Amino acid sequence: MKTLAFILAISASVFAQQDTAMNPGSGLMSLLPMMILFLLVIYFLMIRPEQKKQKELDKMRSELKPGDEIVTMAGICGTVHKIIDDKKLVVKIDEKAMMTILSASVGNVNLSDNKDAKNG
Repeated sequence: MKTLAFILAISASVFAQQDTAMNPGSGLMSLLPMMILFLLVIYFLMIRPEQKKQKELDKMRSELKPGDEIVTMAGICGTVHKIIDDKKLVVKIDEKAMMTILSASVGNVNLSDNKDAKNG
């Protein structure tokens, strides 16, 4: 990432020097294409992958069903017992303990199909 920033800085200064030699009033306009290029690089390397990851998390949370083994972001392991609505679900921690959590706090899902495949 540092290399990319260095290359962008060098090329921006080269373009700026060439342009000001020809037209002294257009120093800022020569930096505009480099700024746009830099913003595009930031978007495709940082913002877009985060959006994809968030979409996958939302999809995974919306496909929860009773019997799925989950791990919350707090590290609590359990099995989905009942889905109250799209934002809340009841998790069975052990034989006697159940708790209601927000579906947004689910960090990881081990699908019940995978559990059956391991045991079978």
